[in-house]
Amino acid sequence: MKKNRDTAKGFTLVEVMVALFLLTLSFMVFLQALNTGKTVRAHSELRTVQSVIMNSLENQIRARRYDENTSSPWSATLGKESGETVIIQFDDIDDFHQYTVDEVSEHPAFGVSVAVTYVSAGSGFHTPQSNQTDYKSVMVRVSHKTLSAMTDTLIISPGL
Repeated sequence: MKKNRDTAKGFTLVEVMVALFLLTLSFMVFLQALNTGKTVRAHSELRTVQSVIMNSLENQIRARRYDENTSSPWSATLGKESGETVIIQFDDIDDFHQYTVDEVSEHPAFGVSVAVTYVSAGSGFHTPQSNQTDYKSVMVRVSHKTLSAMTDTLIISPGL
């Protein structure tokens, strides 16, 4: 007498296809997570470089005297004096006014710009003043070709 074997051993084609489909989906999610992690890491590294460039420039600005004059009245004009063509020659803070570098030498995708104005405590240091005050606002901006610019403002006084 012949027995019918209704219980076959192994998987059907449909079961194998479903398993492959589920594995493919889970692998795609895993790869997407890896790609997102790489993107976040790269963005974080660029922001770190941007911060280092800004910090370096701000330290160079802080290392300079408040003004050409050692006491009030302060210089009426902001910007470089004659003979000051490179940053090493800058001897006071306002020499950085309108200082711009399109490509930082070590990091060509980054650029910097600086603006210096006189401000007063009475305006909350927000409104540029046309006359000389005991406070200078120094706005440092570090730009990148693909990131938004990073801006920081320093309020510097002569230490009176």
